Amino acid sequence: MEKPKRILIVATSDIHLQVFHLPYFAMLKAKGYELHAAVEVRGNAQVEGIDQLFDLPFKRTLFTTKLFTAYRKLKQIIKEGNYQLIHCHTPIPAALTRLAAKGARKVGTKVMYTAHGFHFYKGAPFSYWATYYPAEKYLSRFTDAIVTINNEDYDVAKTKFKAGQTFYIPGIGVDTKRFKPVDAIDKELIKSKLGLPKDSFVLFYAANFIHRKNHQFIIECLRDIKRQIPHLKVLFAGSGTLFPAMQELVNEMDLTDTVHFLGFRKDVNDLLAITDISISASRQEGLGLALAEAMINNVPVVATVDRGHKELITHGVNGFLFPQGSQLEFAQSVVKLYHDQVLAKEFSRRSAEHIKKFFIENSLAEMDKIYNKFLLK
Repeated sequence: MEKPKRILIVATSDIHLQVFHLPYFAMLKAKGYELHAAVEVRGNAQVEGIDQLFDLPFKRTLFTTKLFTAYRKLKQIIKEGNYQLIHCHTPIPAALTRLAAKGARKVGTKVMYTAHGFHFYKGAPFSYWATYYPAEKYLSRFTDAIVTINNEDYDVAKTKFKAGQTFYIPGIGVDTKRFKPVDAIDKELIKSKLGLPKDSFVLFYAANFIHRKNHQFIIECLRDIKRQIPHLKVLFAGSGTLFPAMQELVNEMDLTDTVHFLGFRKDVNDLLAITDISISASRQEGLGLALAEAMINNVPVVATVDRGHKELITHGVNGFLFPQGSQLEFAQSVVKLYHDQVLAKEFSRRSAEHIKKFFIENSLAEMDKIYNKFLLK
């Protein structure tokens, strides 16, 4: 019996779907597909384009019995749903999905996994390779397609894993419709609302306060940078478990006048309009969407050497990359762009051209081709 035009999307949370996947859902709906989603509800449980949403306990840790509950529920959802395609995202839900869908694959359901950045990567701790690499390699044999968003991950998946097919797309896509020009008067107004002086030199880091984003590194560099840029201001936009600890560190280092904690923001466009340098100290990224958005807004970028950042930045050509943990090279990069506005503008111009490769329409076009290989015409 032919399967209905129905797809199951599995990811960590409804927030993840709302932030990253709505354009893809619109594309699938236009093809006439009914979309179901299995996530942990951490937001409002309303995701545009999703016809039915299942709430599963996808916790952030492996050390919880609730994952067994999630697995049993997921297996039942898959059995009853008779899906043509199951598309999973994020490591823990994707692992449970591929195990739960083994029976469904035997009767024609296809299973696709988008890796938004494998947890093992060049320079990662040995424990990451010892844990995540064998797990992903084993699970790949239960995967009809692996989709990667950077070349390092693609090479590993293509040459080392056992998935039916492996694909690369240029990131999950940057939506240029989110951005609009902000004139000089508006910029002064934005600074005023944030309590920033007109002549402040602004570093902006949009990232949740988690270990991987490494805010502590940025904070510990600021005293040295501030000696060279007296009117320095740093904006942190995001929330997360390490938020209180970073506030305490800023207080201890007497940097409360320099660092502004903005919390979760929906006005990133306005914040980028007053940003002199967009920064990232992330330990690892699948791509680095926040930097990509900065590049669209003609903001120069400084970031750690990382597989995702290397997709966006060529060191010394359209930005600066600094080695993980190098306070000296991070500070030198920021100070260099502070003093050399001509170079900063040239970096911005080159970035604005390079980032076109990662526009949402390009990612959608590539994903459309991939979907067409696995969906019934």
